[in-house]
Amino acid sequence: WPNVITYNATISACEKGGDKYTDTAIRMFGEMREYGVEPTVITYNASISACEKGGAEFTDTALGLFDEMGQYGVKPTVITYSALISACEKGGADYTDTALRLFGEMKEFGIDPNEITYTAIAKVCFDNERYPEALETTKEAVSGGFLTPLSANAKEWDLHDLREAQACMLLADALILSVAFASFRDVLIITGRGKKSRSLRNADPVLQVKVPVFIKDTAGLELTEHIKHGKVNEGAFVITKKALQKWAKSEAFTRFQALMTRNG
Repeated sequence: WPNVITYNATISACEKGGDKYTDTAIRMFGEMREYGVEPTVITYNASISACEKGGAEFTDTALGLFDEMGQYGVKPTVITYSALISACEKGGADYTDTALRLFGEMKEFGIDPNEITYTAIAKVCFDNERYPEALETTKEAVSGGFLTPLSANAKEWDLHDLREAQACMLLADALILSVAFASFRDVLIITGRGKKSRSLRNADPVLQVKVPVFIKDTAGLELTEHIKHGKVNEGAFVITKKALQKWAKSEAFTRFQALMTRNG
C-alpha cells in the first residue's frame, strides 16, 4: 500500500513533469488524505511547486495548501515560501501584495530567503511595475551575498548571468549612483542571451531584448550599438558619457528616480 514516501515521490515527479501534470499532483495529494496518509512538509512543498508550474489557475490552490499547513501544524521552509512566491508571480498583478506579505512573513518567522526566493520576489515586483520593492529586494539580495552589485565607476557592466528583473534593478541602482557621484563615462553593458534563455534550447534572447527596452522606455536613456570587429554585437550595447550627462539633467532622470523610490 502506498505510504507518504511513495506519494511524495509521485507528486515530485508530477511537479518536474510540468503544467500538464499539475492536476495529477493535486489529485494524488487529495487521495493520500482519503487513505489516511498524512502529508509532510515535503509533500506540501512538492504540491505547491506543482501548482506554480500549473500557472495562474492554480495560484489559489497553492495558497490554500499553505493555509492547510498551518491548520495541521506543518512548519513551512524556505522551499515552501519560494514556491508560493513564484506561484503568486504566475497569478499576476492581483497577487503582488500577497507575495510581498509572504516574503515579509518568512523573515519574521526566522526563515532566511535564499537565491531562489530573491529571484522570485524580484520578478513578481518587476513584472507588475512595483519597482521600489523590486529594487529593495534586489539590494537585499546583494547584502545577503546572492548578487554582486554593479560599480558606479566601472566601464563595463556584465549582466549575462542574471535574470531580467534583477538585471534591470542592478542597472537602475548603478545608473542612479553614477549620477549621484557624477561618474560620467562610456559604459559597456553586456547582456548575452540571459540566464533564462541559456537553459532553453533555441529560445529567443531575453536580456539583449528586454534590458534595452527597460533602459530606453522606462529610464528614458539613450543607447548606442556596440560595434565589434566591424559588426554590431547584439549581446551588448553602450551608454555613452554624453548620453549619461544629458540624462542626468533631464526630466527623464527625475521621473526614473521617482519611479524607483517609494512614494516617489
